[in-house]
This record gives sequence, C-alpha cells and structure tokens, in this order.
Amino acid sequence: MKKKNAAAGGRDVLDNFEAQFKKSTLPLMVLTLLSEQEQMYAYEITQECLRRTDGIYKMPLLYTTLSKLLEQGFVEEVGKTISESNRVRVYYRITEEGISHLHRLKSLYVKLSRAVQSVVYTEKERDD
Repeated sequence: MKKKNAAAGGRDVLDNFEAQFKKSTLPLMVLTLLSEQEQMYAYEITQECLRRTDGIYKMPLLYTTLSKLLEQGFVEEVGKTISESNRVRVYYRITEEGISHLHRLKSLYVKLSRAVQSVVYTEKERDD
C-alpha cells in the first residue's frame, strides 16, 4: 500500500485532518447558527459561517448533516419557498431538544479543545 506524504508534494494528510475536524464540528456550527436565528436555509447557513470565519470554514456535507440533525430531532423543517431562480429553499429551525444538545456539544468542545491545547502547546505558547 502506497502512503501519501504531505512533505512529498501532496496535501492529503492535512486535507484529511481538516475534513475530519469539519465533520466533527459541523453539527456544532449548524446548531449554533440556527440558535441565533428564528429560521435559516442551507445557503444562509453556509454564507454566515463563511462570513464569520473569513472564508476559512466551508461547510462540506451540509445537507447530510442537516438530514442527520432532522432525524435526531435537533432541527425541524419550517417551510419551503421557491426562489427567483426557481430553486427550492428549505427553512430549518432548531428544536428545544436541539438547544439542549447544543449546550452539551459546546461544553464538550471547550473541554476537548482545552485538553488538546494543553498537549499541543507549551505553557509559554499558551500564554502568548
């Protein structure tokens, strides 16, 4: 089996890290954005995330994530409209169960972020 190496010209290792990170944090991001608005459609969610992250955090697999959040009862569809360009917009809203789940996700994210930072950065680097 051939192993790809980022130093050998490929970005596969870094791309995989980024993809896994986004896959893990996407529900947190989506629920956070939905908790701040009464309702949003997928393109709005994507654009708001890009705006807040200066274009760094693109939302891969957004529709898959929204489907899972719907299935889990954390979001619900609240309407559909047809845009001027004849595209169907599905509007989503966070549920009460989704708000509770969001609080748990945020807490876990903070805990895990601190734990990773305590290993990855020296004390001096964390203070800078």
